Amino acid sequence: MIELVVLFLVGCVIVVFGLSTLFRMSKGEMGGWHFAEIELADFIELPGLSLKNCSLLFSASDCKILVTEPRLVPIAKRLRMDRKTIALRWLSALRLDVVSLWRLRRLLTAYGVSQGLGAELATTARVAGILAFISVLRLCVFVFGPFVFKEIADWSRQAVETYSQGCRAALGRLPRNKLVEFSAELRAKQVSAA
Repeated sequence: MIELVVLFLVGCVIVVFGLSTLFRMSKGEMGGWHFAEIELADFIELPGLSLKNCSLLFSASDCKILVTEPRLVPIAKRLRMDRKTIALRWLSALRLDVVSLWRLRRLLTAYGVSQGLGAELATTARVAGILAFISVLRLCVFVFGPFVFKEIADWSRQAVETYSQGCRAALGRLPRNKLVEFSAELRAKQVSAA
C-alpha cells in the first residue's frame, strides 16, 4: 500500500513539473507571438476579423420579437433585409482578409520563411478551401438569408482566425533585419493589387 502512495506522489510531482514547464514555454512563445501580432496589425488591416460579434449578425432573435407585434412586421422585414446586406458585406470582407493573409504568406515564403513544400501546399489547399467555403456561404446567405447560417458563419470566422494565427507565427520567424524591406515590399504589392 505504501508503494502505491509513493508511486502516486511521484506521478503527481511529474505531472506538476510537466505542467509548470508547459506554462513557462507557453508564456515565452506568447511573447514572440505578441511581437508578431503587433507587426501583423501594422502590415495589413483585417476588417472582416475586426467584427467581434458576427454571431449577432446571424441571430434571428430580434426579428422574431418584432414579428410577434403585427404593427412591427414591416420593421422586421426591413431588419431582415438589412441584416442580409450586412452579412454579405461582412463575408466579402472576410474573403478579402483571407486573400490579404495569403499574399502576406506568399511574400513570407519568398523571404525564406517556409516550413517546407508539404506545409506550404497544405496551407494553400486550406486557403482555397476557406475561400470556396466563404463563397458558398455568401451564395446561401443571398438565397436563404443570414439567420439559418449562424453556426456556419462562426466556423468560417474561426477558420480565418486560425489561418491568421499561422501567418502571425510565420511573421514571427522573419528576421528583424528584414522587417523594413519586407514591409515596403508588402505595401507595394498591396497598392498594385488595389
